[in-house]
Amino acid sequence: MRKLSDDIKRVLTPGSALCSLIYALVGVVIAVLLLTIGFWKTLFIFAFAAAGALLGGIGNKQEAVREAVNRHFPARDVPIKDSGLEKNEIAEMAEKIVKTETAEAPENTQE
Repeated sequence: MRKLSDDIKRVLTPGSALCSLIYALVGVVIAVLLLTIGFWKTLFIFAFAAAGALLGGIGNKQEAVREAVNRHFPARDVPIKDSGLEKNEIAEMAEKIVKTETAEAPENTQE
């Protein structure tokens, strides 16, 4: 007995007759949508279909939402990642950069 996944792979193999037929039908559906409801409404439908596919592909939705929110809005008690350098080290590095840039800068000579 064949598995369903094997049948799907066989049907969706590029170059097969069934794959060509499926893509032709998808093209017809898109063309009908564009001609009947217009470009923007068709794009709107496809955007929501893509969002649904993305959400449907997430296993643990609650954890995924929690991670996305924490990534963009960290908690107040969580310190912001630090470079590990102290303020005086950063100031010293900045001074070195300024000194090397001024030393390497060509002098303005007016003729």
